[in-house]
Amino acid sequence: MEATTIAKPAIRPKYAGTGNPAFFETLRVRVNQYFQDRGLPRRGGKEARIKTATLLILYAGAYLLLLSNWFTPAGTLAVALVFGAVNILMVFNIAHDAAHNALFDNPRLNRLFSYTFNLLGANAYLWNLTHNQIHHTYPNIGDYDTDIQQQAPLIRVSPTVPRKWFHRFQAYYAPLLYLTYSLFLVFLKDYQDIGLLPKKDSKLLENRKHAFREYLALFLSKGIYYSITIVIPFLLIDVTWQQFLAGFLIVHLFMSFLLSVVLIPVHMVDEAPFGTVSEAGVIEENWTLHVLKNTTDYSRNSRLANLFFGGLNTHLVHHLFPGVCHIHYIALSEILKETAEEFGLEYREVSMWEAVRSHFRLLGRMGGSNG
Repeated sequence: MEATTIAKPAIRPKYAGTGNPAFFETLRVRVNQYFQDRGLPRRGGKEARIKTATLLILYAGAYLLLLSNWFTPAGTLAVALVFGAVNILMVFNIAHDAAHNALFDNPRLNRLFSYTFNLLGANAYLWNLTHNQIHHTYPNIGDYDTDIQQQAPLIRVSPTVPRKWFHRFQAYYAPLLYLTYSLFLVFLKDYQDIGLLPKKDSKLLENRKHAFREYLALFLSKGIYYSITIVIPFLLIDVTWQQFLAGFLIVHLFMSFLLSVVLIPVHMVDEAPFGTVSEAGVIEENWTLHVLKNTTDYSRNSRLANLFFGGLNTHLVHHLFPGVCHIHYIALSEILKETAEEFGLEYREVSMWEAVRSHFRLLGRMGGSNG
């Protein structure tokens, strides 16, 4: 009888390049000095607490209004759109920072509020695995970064995804796929990440085992989310099932638009060189410089962008200092820009519109014969 071979998870690649270690050390010292000189906490402090409380109140208020039957169907849809927008704002401003232990000084509070992801249809445990551990370590590394191949093979932005004939049209059909992104997140992604459905966007998720309690937590939290967003509204809101279905899809189109326009341009742009792993499991580059080359900031000085996007538009500071709350990103990005220029390194900063345009240039190039 032949012995059964049990597949093992892929070995994590290692960065081997020396790069310019003095750059990050200098930047780290200056960032630390910024907080020390001003007596500020690296985490959120009072401002983040107020923001968190405000968003939670808006979430509860919008949801109660949605169920109130005080409005016409059109008015109910408007309230549902507000509720959907608040969901996205909570992802950007609460769940994301809490998952990075950056929202509150108390780690237990951060852990508690990281479960806001579960309330919003995602999963805190899987987010920590795919985002904190994998994406932050290997941004734009094909076959490893969990973000850049989520919609493969339909969308090709990574050189490691085989080119298909239909990719030449992806710049035209990609927006339609992006408008389904929130549906993908709440109905498919977590089941793929935990291994219940096929998934091929990261070798580091293959053959990975998870504790039974994580499967239980996934099903329980998904059930709660589906009850909050589908079952209870369907039973209580006085609309036809056709109106309910149409409204549900419209809200998710809107949520997907918000997610896509904020998140996609920070890494997946035409200027980003991406990265590859050798057969020996080595990335021939310094991690800091790789992140610098593969991350784009947009609308960097906009306080409105920082307020609504949770600082995700100043994404490079977030990657280099993930334990710092987003309320500090505007000031820290200025320090980062000055330090990069001092060391002769490119700091990529564009408008939001230009970041989106650059993404579509990437789609066109990766879909063509020269991509």
